[in-house]
Amino acid sequence: MKLIETALIGNCSRGDDLIFGRRLLERALMVCQRVGIKRFFVETTPENRPRTLRALGSFRERPEVTLVSSLGEALSGKSPIRAETPCVRLSGNLVMSRAQLLKLFGRQGQVHGEFAGLSSADDEHSGALVTGPAAALLGAIPGGARGIEPGTYLPFALNGRVEDRVEAELRLARSLSRETEATDGPLARLLDRRVSWRISYRLARTGITPNQVTLFNTALGLVCAWLFALPSYGWRLLAAALFLLSVTLDGVDGELARLKMAESEAGRRLDVMTDNLVHVAILVGLLVGCYRAAGTRAYLYLIGVLLAGFGLCAVVVERAHRVDGPQAERWIQAVERATGRDFAYILFVLAVLNRLAYFVWGTALGTYVFAALLWWLTGRQRKKAGSVLSHA
Repeated sequence: MKLIETALIGNCSRGDDLIFGRRLLERALMVCQRVGIKRFFVETTPENRPRTLRALGSFRERPEVTLVSSLGEALSGKSPIRAETPCVRLSGNLVMSRAQLLKLFGRQGQVHGEFAGLSSADDEHSGALVTGPAAALLGAIPGGARGIEPGTYLPFALNGRVEDRVEAELRLARSLSRETEATDGPLARLLDRRVSWRISYRLARTGITPNQVTLFNTALGLVCAWLFALPSYGWRLLAAALFLLSVTLDGVDGELARLKMAESEAGRRLDVMTDNLVHVAILVGLLVGCYRAAGTRAYLYLIGVLLAGFGLCAVVVERAHRVDGPQAERWIQAVERATGRDFAYILFVLAVLNRLAYFVWGTALGTYVFAALLWWLTGRQRKKAGSVLSHA
């Protein structure tokens, strides 16, 4: 697969329209940038130039963006590209997701012919998202060209109707559950995401930020930990139910960031840090609650054992994430699934049965078994990656 680093963007007549508070053209460039696109040629007419500049938003003064009166100038203007340069072309006022572009790039080399791409999923099919050599893409791109498939959900083109924006935003929000399928556990995929994308969709139309959701969910998790520390069956059952809500909300901050195009490394680190804080607090709360309910000091001694096991798991998971090689992405996805929050459903069932002690003892021992198994599997994965690279 040839690396695509150049985007050709046709005259985006509705580039100034807002999608979850972000201008359509700026959003398109941000999505492209996050899949590795480093250079943009944006078509505009002299009379539309001021509007296009406004629609570029944060890209307005960026040197990697070149405004052209015709996309043909990409081959002949200042700093031209070559005719055979692999590019992606956006035609029409497209609303799309990062996952769509990655899927399209993955199809490169599998389609014989000049084009590989998708036509937009609106009734008119008025847009297209296409990859191929620059010279081929600069001609007309009919919807039925070989290699171009009809889009079933996204991309979606805005065609001037009021309801287009609402439909595009709804499709973007619903696509979130599809983007995380590879890393979500079975229960998260079947249950959590069906609720979380609906919450994210509504919050994206407000001024609430992803970090605010993270902090609120952290507070909720700490309340759950406090309730778990109480010896009463009713309070501990409430804690388990609230923790299920917390698990669902745990996906909302990331979804909200993607909808608002507000992802950041600081936000990611805050999410990881607060997740670990809540996990530790929940475990300690469970142990204190079991001690207060049973009066057995063994649960207090178990706090150190469990925290050490949790720390060991964190180190091993970090090691697993550093695996390189052609299968690294698939491996990391498997690690993410294994370390997800599906355990919250087991915790709830045991709370209903008043058998939280089973969870505590199982987790205390299970963390060491999990860490040992993941360490061994990571070693095998590293050997496989090394073998592949040595024969490449």
